[in-house]
Amino acid sequence: MRYWPNPAHKRQTTEAGPPGWRPGKEPCPDDMTMSERNELLASSVPVDATNPRSRRFNVRRSEHGLELYDGKWTQDVAEEPEFHGHPASYVPVSILRIFRDRGQITLAEYRRLVRNFGCP
Repeated sequence: MRYWPNPAHKRQTTEAGPPGWRPGKEPCPDDMTMSERNELLASSVPVDATNPRSRRFNVRRSEHGLELYDGKWTQDVAEEPEFHGHPASYVPVSILRIFRDRGQITLAEYRRLVRNFGCP
């Protein structure tokens, strides 16, 4: 599994090339390193653990607060799934429960997020 940036979510040049950010897309934070992005993908939680191309989610704490990320399969490169990621606009409650149970989010954050996303 590997990460490759999607310029549509970037406001700066990355290894994928110049930014192609569009106002309709959630922009990625400018302060995240490639190493951090790789770690977020590697430790992300798949919606379907049996599918190597399953959509994935993770959480990050930064100086800006709690940030939730959505990883989406883009393509296979040399038989390895490649994903791009961006700030999440939706996180399934089942994934939020895993974050809560792992201690990645507090019970209060879990309750607030369930209300905000409200998705089964």
